[in-house]
Amino acid sequence: HCAWHLGAAQVHARVLYIDIDIHHGDGVEEAFYTTDRVMTVSFHKFGDYFPGTGDIRDIGAGVGKYYSLNFPLKDGIDDFSYENIFRPVMQRVMDFYQPGAVVLQCGADSLTGDRLGCFNLSLRGHADCVEFMKSFNVPLLVLGGGGYTIRNVARCWTYETAVLLGQEISDDLPYNDYYEY
Repeated sequence: HCAWHLGAAQVHARVLYIDIDIHHGDGVEEAFYTTDRVMTVSFHKFGDYFPGTGDIRDIGAGVGKYYSLNFPLKDGIDDFSYENIFRPVMQRVMDFYQPGAVVLQCGADSLTGDRLGCFNLSLRGHADCVEFMKSFNVPLLVLGGGGYTIRNVARCWTYETAVLLGQEISDDLPYNDYYEY
């Protein structure tokens, strides 16, 4: 992820990185912790959970102070609660930071039923984050991330690709050789 950010930061004065993976976006945050050129925002499980970083008080340092935002969440958060956190927080971030480009890391381990995750987001609730960030009409790079229940990962990224393309897709999967996996 960081290589793209470094390239994007050469083209855009400000790049916003958003992480909705259940784990804290610690590597990207650390890479840009002391700069205001890349702002990082992470919505993640916090506490006794890997990697154990992402405290609400971790806000950046030096020139990067206040350009790292962590939003620690509790087990079981659902679509309604997540949307009512994500949308107002990201609206304020977009109004304040006014990035030239946005990177959205969409880890599927924040979906309900993930083997390692403990959130209760549906595909539509997760994709609402994609749709909301798309609505700003700022160049948007969407990345996959964690996900430990393969069916969820495939469905999530298929659905979110359809959202990005403005296409409706059926919930029915066509039969294929891998259908049982």
